[in-house]
Amino acid sequence: MSKRVFLNLEQRIEILRQYEKGKSARKLAELFYCGRTQINKIIKEKDLILKEYEDFKFRGVKRMRHEKYVNINEAVLEWFKTVRAKKILVRGPMIQHKAKELADALGIENVSASNGWLDRFRIWNNITFRSLCGEAADVDPSLCEDWQERLPLLLAGYDDEDIFNLDETAFFFRALPNKSMIQKSEEARGGKIPKERLTISFCVSAAREKEKPLVIWRCQTKLKE
Repeated sequence: MSKRVFLNLEQRIEILRQYEKGKSARKLAELFYCGRTQINKIIKEKDLILKEYEDFKFRGVKRMRHEKYVNINEAVLEWFKTVRAKKILVRGPMIQHKAKELADALGIENVSASNGWLDRFRIWNNITFRSLCGEAADVDPSLCEDWQERLPLLLAGYDDEDIFNLDETAFFFRALPNKSMIQKSEEARGGKIPKERLTISFCVSAAREKEKPLVIWRCQTKLKE
């Protein structure tokens, strides 16, 4: 009686291939140093062995895909930290584009950088989409409270038609959006706001009479200090 020999999955698959090519069970037993009974059992269990082989290949592909995306995630996260350290605003499409760009550089194919991938990337790395605080003005709250009490007394002797309020707003036309992807551990602060702007002033009376808005640009020649 021949001794039973351990045959791994690849060897059993090879036996099935050779059998399909016409080799007999006796010849296969000689080639793999096992008994014909063991060969016949492998042939009989062909469907189970092939299914096991397909499952094994699928697990291998999944593992390779996982490792591939780990490399991409690490590279994208490193880039993300670098640009945020420079206070550069980052949005979802920028991250997806960079993922594809880095995949090409790393020689990794079939990286779609889909919206689903972006969502997972954000969750894995604690990245959120938030408004960033710009340069805050220093306002003393006590001054506001003081004027709220004083103003009605100062205006008591005037008609509504004679009371005007002038205020201004600025349009920073070179400024970027104030929202960005940031890590939750990061302070939500933006960078310096570009100073180039249009300033528009509005003047309205308490009787709702409006003056034409005044647009303020800049001097054509630099003023001497």
